[in-house]
Amino acid sequence: MGNALDARSAREALIVEALRGVDTVLAAADAVGERLSASSQRLESAAAGLTAAGTVYSAEVAQLTEATKKALAEYIERRASAATSQALAEHRKAMQDAATLAFADQLAPAVRDIARQVEIHGRLVRTRLAPVLAALTLGVALGIGSAVLWMR
Repeated sequence: MGNALDARSAREALIVEALRGVDTVLAAADAVGERLSASSQRLESAAAGLTAAGTVYSAEVAQLTEATKKALAEYIERRASAATSQALAEHRKAMQDAATLAFADQLAPAVRDIARQVEIHGRLVRTRLAPVLAALTLGVALGIGSAVLWMR
């Protein structure tokens, strides 16, 4: 009977050891389940945080893009205004130069003609005034001479 008891105690010992092994495996499986659940919650929390950060990032990028567009539009407007002002100034100068040349071409002959007319009239006046001035000078000289003789 020692043998049966030994077999029975060996079998029970083996069953106890097997149950301990199963218990250890079940405890480890429960621990893995809890850790997986905690990891899953952390992943969900991280995903929510990433989603929120992505939303904030998208808003900041959109705001930066809008500010960049505005700054670029203002820069282009300033450059276009400066270029337009310069082009207008150059256009005005060219128009003034063209008008000056046109008037110079048209007025120069007229001015030369007027100068010729003034010169001709001046000669005529001098030519006609010369005898009158000579007679006047002679008359004044005679008058002074007569007055001197009369006063004596």
